[in-house]
Amino acid sequence: MTFRKCLMAAAMAGAGFVMTGGGAWAAAGDECVKVLGYEWSGEKQSMDPADMHSGDDAYHTFAVYNRLVDVDDNFKVLPELATEWSSSADGLTWTFKLREGVKFHSGKDFTSADVVYSFKRLLDPALGSGAQAVLAFLDANGIKAVDKYTVSFTTPKPVAELPVLITNKFTNIVPDGAKHEDLILHEDGTGPFMQEQFTPNAPVRILKKNPNYWQAGLPKADCLRITVAQEPVAAVSAIKAGQVDLVLNVDPSVIPALKDDPSVTLLQTGASNSMTISMWIDTKPFDNVKVREAMKMVVDRQAMIDTVLLGYGEPGADNPVPIPNPASYVKEAPKQDIAGAKKLLAEAGYPDGLSFDLYTAEGVPGMVRMAQVYAEMAKPAGFNINVIVTPAESFWDDVWLKKSIVTSAWSMRPPGEGLAVAYTQTAKWPETHWVRPDYDALLLKANTTVDPAARLKLYQDAGKMLATEGGLILPMFVHQVVALRKGCDGYQPLAQNFNLNFENLSCK
Repeated sequence: MTFRKCLMAAAMAGAGFVMTGGGAWAAAGDECVKVLGYEWSGEKQSMDPADMHSGDDAYHTFAVYNRLVDVDDNFKVLPELATEWSSSADGLTWTFKLREGVKFHSGKDFTSADVVYSFKRLLDPALGSGAQAVLAFLDANGIKAVDKYTVSFTTPKPVAELPVLITNKFTNIVPDGAKHEDLILHEDGTGPFMQEQFTPNAPVRILKKNPNYWQAGLPKADCLRITVAQEPVAAVSAIKAGQVDLVLNVDPSVIPALKDDPSVTLLQTGASNSMTISMWIDTKPFDNVKVREAMKMVVDRQAMIDTVLLGYGEPGADNPVPIPNPASYVKEAPKQDIAGAKKLLAEAGYPDGLSFDLYTAEGVPGMVRMAQVYAEMAKPAGFNINVIVTPAESFWDDVWLKKSIVTSAWSMRPPGEGLAVAYTQTAKWPETHWVRPDYDALLLKANTTVDPAARLKLYQDAGKMLATEGGLILPMFVHQVVALRKGCDGYQPLAQNFNLNFENLSCK
């Protein structure tokens, strides 16, 4: 049986079965709370938080690790391994007081040395973590242990939002001296759950309760069984049959099948994932800014939300900052302009239209439909787009970053991080080949500007530059919907959808 067939069969037959040596299906972790995800990292699955490839890795990473601080949906900073923090008068040094009495799963005491090591490790180019691009404002030499339970970050320039900016998905704390080659397969975190069963590319992973977790009374579940189903019907079938307890992202196309089901509760976030079409701006025909502008003008954003997301979303403006955010450079979504797009396409040298392939997959729910709807919207302007649908389980490895135009999706991030994660020169995932030193300088200036109004203006300028000149089409942000089986409670989805909090989740 191929891996794809094995995975799909697992989802359909209970979303958590593994093949035994004798060839029979055997249940794994039946006593656990059963979580069903939608993204898949395949052979690149890793227990190292510095090495997260997709949302799939977050399913286990955020269950077994903690960050220094957490954030809510409004990016208000909350205590986690740090209990309090403050800035020096000159704004150059942030000091964090750490929680005492915390232990790693290995039994080692958590101290400031672990925080210093974790952040210096992320800044090391040799590690190749995606964190390097979004932590560019940090100076490794400025990260110091003041005492056993105090750590300080001193930066070359003031970073007023440092506590927010260090809450990216890579900054979970690992023990001092932990090596990447060990952490890939064997975690050592301080989080509510501990690794029990994990093999990269396997359809099931099982995490057990940490009996020494620093939050008294948590976690509420004895264990988690995590699986993936990238077929919407499989996810619906599994939760309706009571074979899974929590579906982390319900495809909008199947929400009607669950909406009136008394055995299922649907929970919705605000603006969460962004849905994107990304093109290489150094490759024909996308190297012409008029072509890129025309491609953005063909989108009817509200119609796309209504068609692709069934209304569960809000318009975007071709940059990672949601329009209601004060850091957005516009106050309303761009309007569709077919005539304007046709004119620009002709000026770019394509008076008879332009044809190209657009690669997509159901890497996250709705991506394929977005590509198809976009192709139809672009036709009247002279674009002939051939949508190529590839296998979901291999899209992020074999297609994304390897084809000149693809669909993509990104988790919600604060402006300083969202504008950097894929668009600075040091970005690990440069999906648009946007190499602009002036953009990088603008963003760094924004992240190191103390005055709030001036900082917002700089974020707006960066967002405008990316939206008007870059290779990013961001038509909409998803309002992510999760499904919870009746008898389960204690789970609340967050807009920063990689930030998965399973501590309070329990099922009868």
